Formats: sequence, structure tokens, C-alpha cells
Amino acid sequence: MSPILLVITAVFILYLGYIFVTGKPNNTPPGIIRLPFWGSYWILLWGNYTYPYKTIAYYVEKYKSKIISCYLGNSFVVIVNDYDGVKEVLTRKEFDGRYVSDIMKIRAFGNKMGIFFNDAVEWHEQRRFALRNMRDFGFGRRHQEVENNFVEELTVMLDTIDNGPINNSEKSVVNGDLVYFPNILYPTCVNMIWSIMSGERFDRSEHDILRQFCIDASTFQAGGDTTGGASSMTSWLRHFGNIFYCKDLLNGYAGMINFLKQYIKQNKETMIAEDSPRGFISTYLHKLNKLQNNDELGYSMKQLLMVATDFSFPAGSAVPFAITQCIKQVMHYPEVMKKVQAEIDHVVGRGRVPKWDDRKDLPYTEATIREVMRIETPTPLSVPHRAIKNTKLFGYDIPVDTIILTNLAAMHNDPDTWGDPENFRPERFLNDQGQLGKDYSMPFGNGKRLCAGETFARFMVFGMFATLVQHYDFSFVDGEPMSLDDKIPGLTTQPRRAWIKLNPRQ
Repeated sequence: MSPILLVITAVFILYLGYIFVTGKPNNTPPGIIRLPFWGSYWILLWGNYTYPYKTIAYYVEKYKSKIISCYLGNSFVVIVNDYDGVKEVLTRKEFDGRYVSDIMKIRAFGNKMGIFFNDAVEWHEQRRFALRNMRDFGFGRRHQEVENNFVEELTVMLDTIDNGPINNSEKSVVNGDLVYFPNILYPTCVNMIWSIMSGERFDRSEHDILRQFCIDASTFQAGGDTTGGASSMTSWLRHFGNIFYCKDLLNGYAGMINFLKQYIKQNKETMIAEDSPRGFISTYLHKLNKLQNNDELGYSMKQLLMVATDFSFPAGSAVPFAITQCIKQVMHYPEVMKKVQAEIDHVVGRGRVPKWDDRKDLPYTEATIREVMRIETPTPLSVPHRAIKNTKLFGYDIPVDTIILTNLAAMHNDPDTWGDPENFRPERFLNDQGQLGKDYSMPFGNGKRLCAGETFARFMVFGMFATLVQHYDFSFVDGEPMSLDDKIPGLTTQPRRAWIKLNPRQ
């Protein structure tokens, strides 16, 4: 081959390489360069290996644009980073699709199933059926029996803390005046969603079963990555041990599925024989029993397992994580703790636990919770959306099937919206009269894909946080991970488990 031909070949290869590294669809947002195999994910890892999504802030500043693009593997991705962009994406039907990675299909028996990681045709029917029927049992609306159950569960939790463990399982969460967070919260959180799912609750002697469910849920959450990550782009890595926590993600979900399988196997005949369903699971089984074709509109036993798990696992992971973050924040800001306690003492007193009706009269307590969920965004990039058709976003072209990431963490820390986002200041959620004002935060998303469990989660977080600060003062324990930076990355950011000293208030 002549020297000239070699030069031409080399230049052509370099040109193709340049096009690959910098290329993207026409008239799309400014983009991060990509490399072979994982695309721009290499760059995000280089910027922050533990929390790759935090690298995005550098490119937002570099390009002077609140909307940027990149490639995750072979998928073109657009990322919105401010209030206007996030709200636009979450409220437009063109972006209601859901990106479902191979790893999320594997956890769903190889298909698109369930609620969170699904946009197949039957998703609308499954979500509608689930919410309509779960509301009958107290999910997402006021329900006296559910609120009474919650008071009973809170009483059990307080008794466990005050009077100590009654079995070896409880010794793992209570040791004298030391209490292990978030694990102490697990039974209460799961028992409440389980009362809606099954119409019954586990008694205290069986709480170890609920703790295991929460451990599986936490393992699943930690096995993922808010950016999609290596497990999403290269699911075959699961065949090589636990690289990038692929095995953890799948094993955690399998543990939750097995919990439901065992319960349904033991109770299916009894639930179908009942004239009136006592929970969502029995309602679904009655529906299956009436259908001529179980696959009609996606109804099946596998779909039941997925839907029930998708509604249950956030209660066993994201909710106790959020409560623990609330406690850690007020421990670092004792002046906020004192204001919360003073408000609860004035409105509720000490003779009973705070109830949902008290929430409207405890604006500072609620503002503190909102501030925690702003500054400690549970799911930094939310769950990926997908453009269901060619469209435009702030003048940019968005091709069909583009993945859209809503950077809730960036939006919640944007000075243009919050002024001083780096400061922990619950007062930002209050008006001049000390009442709750407009809430610009979106920890649960917005629009049609709004987290279906938002009302339930807020009910749980408010009730448990208010009850704990009503009853106790909290102290750090030497050697325990109590820094606000002590967190575990994943689909949902979770605080590291820690022993905290609880002193009954005088």
C-alpha cells in the first residue's frame, strides 16, 4: 500500500472516530462526548465514580445550557436540569414513554411488566386497575382503618425502642438506648403497605420477615444506578459475578417476588373463596378468576407479582430512607429540631402520636420534611422517560425513542429557583404568615407519571418523623457513619445504616 493511501486511510479512520465521539442528531442539545462501549458514561464515571450523575453539573455550566445531551451506551439521552425543563418533560404526553433496559426486563420474567419500568400497552390498564382498587383499601386517600392501623404500628415501634427487644431479631435494631436506622423503621413501613395489599398485618413476632423484605428492597435499589449505569447498558455482566452490582439488583428483586409468591401460594384458595376481597391481592385474584383469558389487557399471575412488588418495594426502602435522612438532617441542625419539637408540643402535646389531621397545623414540621426531600432528593434522576414520537423541547429536536432524564437533584439545587439551595432552611417553604406556601419541589415527579405512592409516602414520612421527634432527642454515636455525605448510591440514594442514641424527652 502506498504512503499516500495509508495517510488517506488513517485520516478517514480519524474522521470516523471524530464523528463517533462528537456526533449526535441534528439540532439537539449540546452534548457530552462519547467513547466506545458505554458512550458518555465513561465521562460521567471519570467526573464522579460514586455518583456519576453529579458530573452533569460540570457540562451544564460548560455549555451554559440547562438542557444537555449524551449517549449512554448506544442510546441517545437528553437531560433537563432546571424547574422549567423538568416540569415541561413531566407534564407533556410526548414524554410519557418509559425506557426499559434489558436488566429491568430480566427482573420482570423477560418482559415489560409492572408499573415503574413499563410503558407497554397494558401499563395504563394495570395502573388504573391497581390505583382504583387500592384506594378502596386506603392507598392514596383518607381511610380511617388505615390511620388506626398506623397508630397501632407506631405504638409497637415506640414500645420496641422504649422497652427493648423481645427476640433475637429485634436485638439487631435495639441495644439499650441505641437504635439502628433505618432498620428500626422497616416493620412499620411494610406492615402499612401490606395491610393494603393483603388486608392483614404481621404481628411483632414475625417482624423478621418484614425486615428481610426491606433488606431485599434496599439491595435492589443499591444494585442500580440513577444514570442507567453499566447494569442497564450491559446486562450480560450479570454472568460474571456481581460486577457493577448486577447480581444484587436481580437477587434483591427475586427476594421480594419470592415473598409474594409464598404468600399467594398459601392463601390463594382462601382469598378466591371470599365473597368480598380484603386487599388488593385478593381483588386481583378475583379479577383473574372471572376472565376467560388471563392475558386480557395484560392480567396474569406474573403481572400481579410485578404490580404488587412495584407498589410495595418503595415502602420498604425509599420511605424509611427518607425518614432517616430527616432525622440525620435535624441532628446536624439542632435549632431546626427544637422548632419542630416546640411546634408538635404546642399542637399535639405528648399524650398521643401526631395524626394526619395534625399536618395542616404543623407547617414548620411539614416544611422541614419538604426541605429534607429537596436537599436529599430520593431519586436524583427520577425514572427514565422516553419520547414516544418526534417532538421539540425548548427549540431543540427530540427524536422518537430518545431517553429523557429529569435531573431532580440539579433542579432542587438550582440557585435560579431556590436562591441559596446549599443552605438547609425549612422556612423557604413557608409564607410570611408562617403557613405552607407554593411547593416547587418534585421529589415524587409530576404529571401522568407522578409516583403513584406519593400520598401514601408523605403520610408515612410525616407520621413517623413527627412521632420520633415528639418522643426523643437524638445523639451521635462515636464511630457510626453520621456525616450527611455517608450515603449509598443506587436507583434511590440511601443513608448508610447507623446506630443512633435515642434519649426519651423530659
